Amino acid sequence: MASSEAPTQPSSEASTQDSQTQRNVRAKTDIAWGHAKVVLDNGKEKPQCIYCNKVMKGGGINRLKLHLAGETGQVETCGKVPEEVRFKMQQNREETRLKKRRTEPETNSFIEEIGNEEQTQRGHSRSAVVASQKGTKNGSFDNYFLPRTTPGSQPTIKSVLQTKEVVEKCDLALAKWFIAASIPFNAANSPYFQSAVDALCCMGAGYKVPTIHALRGPLLNKWVDETKKKIEKYREIWKTTGCTLMADGWTDGVRRTLINFLVYCPKGTIFIKSVDASGASKTGEMLFKLFKEVVLYIGPENVVQIVTDNAANYVAAGRLLEKEFPGLYWSPCAAHCINLMFQDIGKLPEVKEAVSHAANVTKYIYNHCYPLYLMRKFTDGREILRPAPTRFATNFIALQSILSQKNALRAMVTSQEWTISAYAKDAKAKQFVEQVLNTNFWTACADIVKLTEPLVGVLRLVDSEDKPAMGFLYRNMYKAREEMVKRFQRNKTKVEPYLKIIDDRWDSQLRKNLHADGYWLNPSCRFSLEFEKHMSTTFGLIDVIEKYARNNHELRAKLNIETSIFRNSEGGFVRKSAIEARNSPFPGILPFIVSYTLTIIHYKYLTFHCII
Repeated sequence: MASSEAPTQPSSEASTQDSQTQRNVRAKTDIAWGHAKVVLDNGKEKPQCIYCNKVMKGGGINRLKLHLAGETGQVETCGKVPEEVRFKMQQNREETRLKKRRTEPETNSFIEEIGNEEQTQRGHSRSAVVASQKGTKNGSFDNYFLPRTTPGSQPTIKSVLQTKEVVEKCDLALAKWFIAASIPFNAANSPYFQSAVDALCCMGAGYKVPTIHALRGPLLNKWVDETKKKIEKYREIWKTTGCTLMADGWTDGVRRTLINFLVYCPKGTIFIKSVDASGASKTGEMLFKLFKEVVLYIGPENVVQIVTDNAANYVAAGRLLEKEFPGLYWSPCAAHCINLMFQDIGKLPEVKEAVSHAANVTKYIYNHCYPLYLMRKFTDGREILRPAPTRFATNFIALQSILSQKNALRAMVTSQEWTISAYAKDAKAKQFVEQVLNTNFWTACADIVKLTEPLVGVLRLVDSEDKPAMGFLYRNMYKAREEMVKRFQRNKTKVEPYLKIIDDRWDSQLRKNLHADGYWLNPSCRFSLEFEKHMSTTFGLIDVIEKYARNNHELRAKLNIETSIFRNSEGGFVRKSAIEARNSPFPGILPFIVSYTLTIIHYKYLTFHCII
């Protein structure tokens, strides 16, 4: 009976110990305890970092969390903590700060009502939402997720140790989604694809994907808002480096005439708006009013130039714009100008005949199955490009392609496989064989390719995004012209019609002071031996300086002094690093060794632009 009458209430000492145990259990629920061990220091329990073995003398687990998160000021940063752990500690610290700032009573009551396990799960989910909202305010959702596949980041141990079968299973699951949803395979090249997978990995198992209503509703609106904030950041860049306004007119599938407006700066190209001009007569005055509205939106002081095609109404609008805004240049599209050169060259009798001959050859091959099979067999699977009626340069690229397969085509039509086939007896086939074996055609084709190949190289320069073309257009045009003359030194009469076409288009449309200025300010051109032949580009530089400085005599004098320093290789231009940077596609040493005003000239008129 004595034992059954033991007291039911715990003693005061036992109650104190039990309370202390409960506090220790609660304390060890902090995520930082997963990366610490408890050691005794002067009879007291202290947390110790499991990565660098540093003992926290004071501050407890919170101090250890600062140590792991890399926050300086109160404790030494851990130099051995994995990047993933550091990221988690930083996010936990941010979530704690956000929770302290929140004052909504419904949030507190919501957290108090749920159980321990549910509280942990929803707490992490709610923290993710809060952090994502914070990322939205900063202009990106990616701030919340640890990047695992970016250059320099370390993959997780779990992903490295996965078996080949598990990796293939994951790849197959993604492939099934692509195929079942009829998603083009090149969508895998999207910069958002890998970041989306990284975000899913950080969320872990149990994540429910957004519904179609969320995708086309609030999530779409959030991305629109994020894009608008990104454009606002671009506006700050425009104030520093200036920008190029590009107008691209085109006709859509329902025959509407649309004009797209895009703005380019060294940071990148952004779309501004699209205007339906179907109901208006596109006169120079109408286009001027339309362009003026866009220039005022961007800021006239930020627009260096506006680029359009070479139609007469666009030329008239460009002149009105230059008159309205004295600091603005109008420039024709260089790719369009060069394409028009090819159009004029294509009208020459010998060129027209050769292109027609090549078109007949390719048309016969691609319209008959067996000749197409044989052609691919003799060319080792290579295709012959077909001349196109719209893009005139395509015709000359097609001539290059068919000329490179000259021997293969001749071998095909003289092979036993061809001669014993039923196609060899057909009248059209006999005409095709005669065209392929026509020596005059191949001779004319070779001459045309030799003449136009340098000009095709210039077109590739201005139509690519590898490097800014403004500083290289002037030089490459003259080099292409010189190369054409060099290839036909013994037969100058053959090259003269081509040179006349190029000179007419270059002098009347494409040759601008802005291009001459880009040549002069490009160190790889300015300090080369060929510069003596292009001293006239100095007038282009003077024109740009006068436009930029306008009535500011002090600024004009300062720019002239700095131009002299650049021209004579004085000051910082004598340094070895400046000399080595002269042949760089992006001579970035210039902004660091020239004062601010010439730096602005350099950025505005030399680092422009990929599309001209």
